Amino acid sequence: MDLDRILDLNQGFTTRAALYSAGFSKRRIQEELSAGRIVAYGKLLVGRPTVSPAFRRAATMRARLACITAAKSMGLWTLETDAFHVVPPASNSHVHPDGRLPRARVHWSSSPIEPDRSRLVVESGRNALAHIADCQPIAAAVATFDSAVRKGLVSVEELQRLASVRRGRFARVVALVSDHADSGLESLTRVRLLWEGVACREQVVIDGHPVDLLIGDRLIIQLDGKQHLEDPEQLERDRWQDRRLRRMGYTVLRYSYDDVVANWPTTWAEIRSHLAQSAHLA
Repeated sequence: MDLDRILDLNQGFTTRAALYSAGFSKRRIQEELSAGRIVAYGKLLVGRPTVSPAFRRAATMRARLACITAAKSMGLWTLETDAFHVVPPASNSHVHPDGRLPRARVHWSSSPIEPDRSRLVVESGRNALAHIADCQPIAAAVATFDSAVRKGLVSVEELQRLASVRRGRFARVVALVSDHADSGLESLTRVRLLWEGVACREQVVIDGHPVDLLIGDRLIIQLDGKQHLEDPEQLERDRWQDRRLRRMGYTVLRYSYDDVVANWPTTWAEIRSHLAQSAHLA
């Protein structure tokens, strides 16, 4: 097996022992190090010099990325944060603090969902979800779980089976998971509306186009992630769609990331005002 294939197995990292097992001699390993194709992360671990800063930091701390930091590295939706979450490589080992900011938040896995000792710098997706359920606010955790379902990392049925065993906060999160959510903002809004006693439907197709959330018959909630602000063409398409829906008799409310995450009381007050005026009824 060539070096790249070995490194691809573990996010660009491997151990010297694994290289020896693959037939690499000490001299060959030293040649790869001298040529800069790999760099040493401590005595045992080597990896590509181009790995992400988060992976590099975890490697130097002799830890694995965990919780929302692991989820983010997998492309799952999380709240925007600089927090750095790690887990020791084994339950009886320790993380080596590096003194950097933000300070690492260390998780422990006395009963992980699946064994991941072979993973060098990031814990498994299922173990990350277990940490997220215990660590993050419920609505934010649901949004990340929904993202994991959306990306095919795990199914709702598997989560439900796990919830029947793990229970606690994990089960509370799973009870709110949906396989219809199209974005983290949509998940957050859906859960918060549910807590206010307002049921809504996701990705309902109206006149050939899906809307994010539909309350009752006529009140539409559209949600814009940060990427919308960077795409003028998308913004214009969204505005055109809003006008089309209003001509059809719908009330359309459109909210940004900050509206949902940072200013929810104000956002909910506006939605509640429209509900009081029966804007959701045909």
